[in-house]
Amino acid sequence: MENRKVCVTLQKHFNIWIMAKVKKVSGYVIYEGASRINGKNIVAVVTMESNNVKTGNMASMWILNSDESPTEASKSGNDDSVCGLCPHRHNLGGACYVTLFQAPLQVWKSYKKGSYPKADNMDIFTDMKVRFGAYGDPYAIPLDILNNIKSVVKNNTSYTHQWNNESNGDNAILKKVSMASVDSIEEAKLAQSKGWRTFRVTKDDTVLMENEIICPNYTHDVQCIDCKLCSGASNKKNIVIPVHGAKKSKFVEGE
Repeated sequence: MENRKVCVTLQKHFNIWIMAKVKKVSGYVIYEGASRINGKNIVAVVTMESNNVKTGNMASMWILNSDESPTEASKSGNDDSVCGLCPHRHNLGGACYVTLFQAPLQVWKSYKKGSYPKADNMDIFTDMKVRFGAYGDPYAIPLDILNNIKSVVKNNTSYTHQWNNESNGDNAILKKVSMASVDSIEEAKLAQSKGWRTFRVTKDDTVLMENEIICPNYTHDVQCIDCKLCSGASNKKNIVIPVHGAKKSKFVEGE
């Protein structure tokens, strides 16, 4: 009987030790390789949870220069590997709302530590709601990866400033996944003429085209996780959002 008690106690301690060792996976590396924008080394990580008030608890894709931290890449200009033609990059004096030394830097550090396993099958995101490009442009990674994730998720948000970049061939997949990120009515009209739905940032949200509506987060406090309007070609209306973020004073309409 005494030996049995000892065995039970040891088993309990062993189970506790195993539970302490097994950590919940917080994210996955979905791509490591050359940027489709300029061939530099990049990595794409999807973290599984978010506390973002606007988006809700969506999985988030972070597209980062793999050789430099996002803060250093911004200073050196190597953020062009993940941001491409976007005029709002910090090193251009732009109005990007992403605070690089917060989540992007922490994700990059965790990646460098090897904290994220490699995902070879995008089915792990089945029935999830995914924010493509919490930082970085989805255009930078292979389109088949975007397409595979898109095919299994319940909902996604995605925006690209590379909508007018046709150097890498047909944008049909990206149009299905992403909104064209535009900064003026003129850009919106051009993108729409090329078959894109648009997501337009503006200082004056009182001026709308007939096919535009204000982001429901601003009008009805609807989180992205429930909205489903910014998921590429699957809807009809184009979205307009007031410029936001700590650097919004730097925004130039039509830049």
